[in-house]
Formats: sequence, C-alpha cells, structure tokens
Amino acid sequence: MSTAQLARAETLLKAAHDLLTKCADGPYVLNALEETIFYDDTECDGTCLKDDIEHWFDAADKPIT
Repeated sequence: MSTAQLARAETLLKAAHDLLTKCADGPYVLNALEETIFYDDTECDGTCLKDDIEHWFDAADKPIT
C-alpha cells in the first residue's frame, strides 16, 4: 500500500471516528448518515463519508467484506 493510500485511510478513519463521537456524545440518537463532519477542507455528511470509504476500498483493490 502506498503512502498516499495510507494517508487517505487515516483521514477517512479520523473522519469516521469524529462522526461516531458526535453521535455518541449527544443525549439523542442521531442518524450518522445525515450528520455533518468536516474533512478534506469541506463539510460532508455520513453518506458522503461512506461513499469516500467505499471508493478507497475500490481504489486499493480491497474487498469491503
């Protein structure tokens, strides 16, 4: 795996952690796919993050399952 792929994986993992922390810290149940987070210098919701993670797996030729 290249350094760029590892850096991208780290960015996506941190974003996923931030999203899950945001959902866990509140008194209400939040829909992770609708909540917004900030990475790649832009605001993104959980669906966008999910798509970026799937794209990373595709680009790395790694199956998700």
